[in-house]
Amino acid sequence: MTDNSIVFAAFRRHKVRTLFTVLSVAVAFAIFLVIAALHAGYGGLLNYSQSQRLIVLGESLNLPVSYAAKIAALPGVKAVDYDTGFYGIYREPKNGVYVQAAPFPAYLVVYPERKLTAAARHAMLMDRQGAVVGAELARKMGWKVGDTIPLSYGPAQTNGSTTWYFHLHGIFESDLPKETQQDFVAHYEYVNEGRADVSQKDRVAMIYVFINDARDISRMAYLIDAKFAASQPSTLTLPEQFLAASVIKSVGDIGSALIAVAVAVFFSMLLVAGNTMANSVRQRVHEFALMRALGFSRWRLAGLVVKESAVLIGMGTVLGLALGGWVCQLMTPIIGASMPYFSISSLSLMLGVLLAGVFLCLISIFPARRATSLPIADTLRRV
Repeated sequence: MTDNSIVFAAFRRHKVRTLFTVLSVAVAFAIFLVIAALHAGYGGLLNYSQSQRLIVLGESLNLPVSYAAKIAALPGVKAVDYDTGFYGIYREPKNGVYVQAAPFPAYLVVYPERKLTAAARHAMLMDRQGAVVGAELARKMGWKVGDTIPLSYGPAQTNGSTTWYFHLHGIFESDLPKETQQDFVAHYEYVNEGRADVSQKDRVAMIYVFINDARDISRMAYLIDAKFAASQPSTLTLPEQFLAASVIKSVGDIGSALIAVAVAVFFSMLLVAGNTMANSVRQRVHEFALMRALGFSRWRLAGLVVKESAVLIGMGTVLGLALGGWVCQLMTPIIGASMPYFSISSLSLMLGVLLAGVFLCLISIFPARRATSLPIADTLRRV
């Protein structure tokens, strides 16, 4: 009889117990993977925030566009971007698109992580109806450079139409997660001049400021707000990273909560798997003593216990990581808009495998020690 046949015979003896142990391990690792993806999502809001970028807000997200030129004149400011926008429909109601109308080429300076080819940049600057889009949005809509894109149900234009036409001149190149690559950027002048609602002309929702030195970010925020302190509306200027951090803080201390949940889950898994292995060895002390009497070495018995634990943990880990990946796929379309960096990284998978190894050692060391230290004669005599 081989060692493998001995291990699997032990599993067949208590099939239900083996099944539930594997499932408990699988659920634990599935939860671990989802927590890791959530942690990456929250951390991404900070990690990808540009440390040199400030966001200027006004009352009801409504600021005069003239503020941008005044901010650009401040010493230490490299570039200023601003935007207004609207939602349009491309062909079908399910294809909603948010048009971000911004000034070029300032947009590309303020957002250096979004890159365009020289040809696309030139074509964009030469066409007031031009637009550039993120790679993921282009893929989803089936757009290619050169297309004319009609977006219906936008704000009324001066000619009475609610359909806006844009010429696609470029697709952004970016290393950011694909969920963030859904921008649709058009010229501010085209949208601003085309609106029929005069109350929205020469207004912007936000102003984005890119400064020369990240170390001056607090001072620059103070200077901007001080400049408009006596104006109406006044401004509130925040570092982009601070705004991202405030989003995380608004739902509590996510990091601590995720760690607490992970610890509780894995401690429970450890107890379940450890109890299974302890019971398995305890119920087979006579068999282990008989094996020792037949010439099995202590190391071989320890190897049998470790191998049994490894099969349990291994099957649970593989099943759990696969289940966690499937759950994350289901969650991505739901929370992708608010958490674009929600994803499973290779580091998370490697950490899961490493944790499986750690727990294998913890749950097998004591049962293996018991199996190898049995007094052979006394054990056989008692049973």
